[in-house]
Amino acid sequence: MKKTKMKHLKSTIILITGILFFTLAAIPVTLFSQTINNESPWNKRYDFIYDIPPIIFHYHHGILAGSYPPGQETMEISFNDVSCFLGHVCLCGAGGYRVSQIATDLLKGSGEPLERDEFTLISSRDHTVSDVIAYVLGCSRRNDPEKNHYFIDETINAPKRVYHYYIGYHLQKKAVHIVYNKHLLIGNELMDRLWKVELAFDKDPHSVNQDDIKLYQDTMEDVVEDVLLDQKKGLFEIEPIDYDEFLSRMSKLKSSKLY
Repeated sequence: MKKTKMKHLKSTIILITGILFFTLAAIPVTLFSQTINNESPWNKRYDFIYDIPPIIFHYHHGILAGSYPPGQETMEISFNDVSCFLGHVCLCGAGGYRVSQIATDLLKGSGEPLERDEFTLISSRDHTVSDVIAYVLGCSRRNDPEKNHYFIDETINAPKRVYHYYIGYHLQKKAVHIVYNKHLLIGNELMDRLWKVELAFDKDPHSVNQDDIKLYQDTMEDVVEDVLLDQKKGLFEIEPIDYDEFLSRMSKLKSSKLY
């Protein structure tokens, strides 16, 4: 009788162990890596991004919707939020976040947090950097020119990898012009090489050798850090501009319908 009970007990233990094993095996590896890596979804090489201060906005829609705890009227957007928005940590995200950070710091001064979605963005290029700026500042892109707050002005002439962003804040009637000299990070020659690596990887990951992948990843880490920590002299040029000048530029884009 005792031997029978022991056999049943052993069988039960084996069954439970098997169930636990297959249950754990079914859990995505990313869940474990997030826990190990301080609950971050990113590679540990990017742990420094959590030291980058968030941009704080007042947001009346969040208050109206009851999104925030009682008494709270502001919300934060961090570089980690930008990376989650894009699905990865990258240079375009860093550039867009840094431009947004520069613009809000200059327009806000020492005052209260600015109202999100009261900005208009004019970019010299239709690319991910400007998409990130629009995301952070709440600039909606609409077919109706009167509702559009995100314009692309392709008539702006600039050298290779030099980008212009005009950002207006309507509640205070202020505007700023920011130039992003992206080529200063590592030079156009290396950027061209890495761009070819990216295109090849997009087409066929197996066609890219490990040395090029390592170069791409190591360089990406370096340039993201350089941008976010403002470690490259001359990378950004910042100029407050007259608000009426900004409105005139925006008005021309609306009437041309070339945005």
